[in-house]
Amino acid sequence: MKYFVSPVRLWTRKRKDGTFEYDWLPLTKELEGALSWWLENRPIKDSPYVFLCLDKTEFCREYYGMPFKTRRHFMGRICKRAGVKPFGFHAVRHLTASILYKKGYEVAIIQAILRHKGPNTTEKYLKTLGLEGVRKALEDLTPKKGKIVDFMPGLVEGEKSSSGKKKPSEEPSTPQTARPKLRAVK
Repeated sequence: MKYFVSPVRLWTRKRKDGTFEYDWLPLTKELEGALSWWLENRPIKDSPYVFLCLDKTEFCREYYGMPFKTRRHFMGRICKRAGVKPFGFHAVRHLTASILYKKGYEVAIIQAILRHKGPNTTEKYLKTLGLEGVRKALEDLTPKKGKIVDFMPGLVEGEKSSSGKKKPSEEPSTPQTARPKLRAVK
C-alpha cells in the first residue's frame, strides 16, 4: 500500500516575522519507501500521524500514541547510542549542503533543499567550504616542494657576526637598527 505522494509539505516559523509557513519538497524514493513501511508496521495503525510517541516510561506514559511536538534530547540519545560525538539536527543541514556543494550542485538547488528564502543564507553555510577550494588553488600554484635557504649564513643563535658585532636580536630593536632574518623558498 502506498501512502505518500511526493512532494511533502514542510512547515517552519523561521521567517523574519515569525509566521508559520510551509515549503514543498520532494521525497526521495528511499525515504518514501521507509515511511510507507513504517505506516504499515507501526504499533498504532489508526493514527493519522506518522511520528508518534511510543515510549511507555513513566515520564511519557500520558503522551503514548500522540504525535510528537518536540524532541529535545532525541539527537543526543541516538548519538550516545551510536557512540559518536553528539550533534544536532542543524549539523545535518550543514552536512547536506556540504555534500551537495562538493558534488557540484548549484547554490540555487542547495537553497531549495534547505528551504532558504535567499541565496545569501545558503552561501553562509557554504562559506567555509570555499576556504578549502582556496587552499587547493594555492597548493596548485606550488607543484614542487621547496626548501628554506638562510640569507644570512653564519648567524646561528648565540654567535656573533663575522664583523664581531652582536646579532640584531641582542641590539636594541628599532626599525632602524634591527635586521630581520630573511629566508627564501627555493
